[in-house]
Amino acid sequence: MPGLGKPGQTFGRVAEAYARTRPPYSAEVIERAAHELGLTRESTVLDLAAGTGTLTRALRDQFAQVIAVEPDPGMRAQFDGDVLAGTAEAIPLDAGSVDAVFVGEAFHWFEPASALAEIHRVSSGLAILARSWGETEQPGLLPPPFWSELDAIWRRFHGESRDDFPDWRDTVEPEGPVRIEELVRISGRDLVDLQLTGSTPASIPDDERAAIAERAYPLVDDNYEMRVVTELYWSRF
Repeated sequence: MPGLGKPGQTFGRVAEAYARTRPPYSAEVIERAAHELGLTRESTVLDLAAGTGTLTRALRDQFAQVIAVEPDPGMRAQFDGDVLAGTAEAIPLDAGSVDAVFVGEAFHWFEPASALAEIHRVSSGLAILARSWGETEQPGLLPPPFWSELDAIWRRFHGESRDDFPDWRDTVEPEGPVRIEELVRISGRDLVDLQLTGSTPASIPDDERAAIAERAYPLVDDNYEMRVVTELYWSRF
């Protein structure tokens, strides 16, 4: 059984829960990105670091041709439809292959300068969809004992710091953000599982993660209205 992993490289361990619980992307944010980037229904777009395809599905509703690229084989195994193996720093596409690149919940994991050079090579536009939910947006949403366990996992990897990631905006220099909020209905058990798909819970041993979930399930309500906030950034090249 896998032991401790490196956050950002272990999402495949929680791929089933990730596919099942990550909230969908709203049509509003995709439409706004399309407007800002001058895209049409006939445009070809790339979902880069596509995970299990949550953003890909939303893009398919908007665009005629959607290509997905994801580095983690465990995540790709949950994908509905075609997905290419590849990374942001080595996109497996020819120059000028797409009209725009979309990145959801992932740019902070990239090596920003290398990734941006690759994005410029294959496309003429970029949309970054940064999302947040849970305690960040609704303090008190999670039962305190569960939140304490999540906080302890974070501190195991990051210490007391809450700002471990370089600010990719310094490299990309995008326009925006436009902030879009929505409420998503989610069951209590799925809320627990969702929180455990974060980068640090995904990096602890599977049996430890499962034990935390079993302690949390009895503490949650049957259903919740969870606030999901998306900040949209964009650049045209």
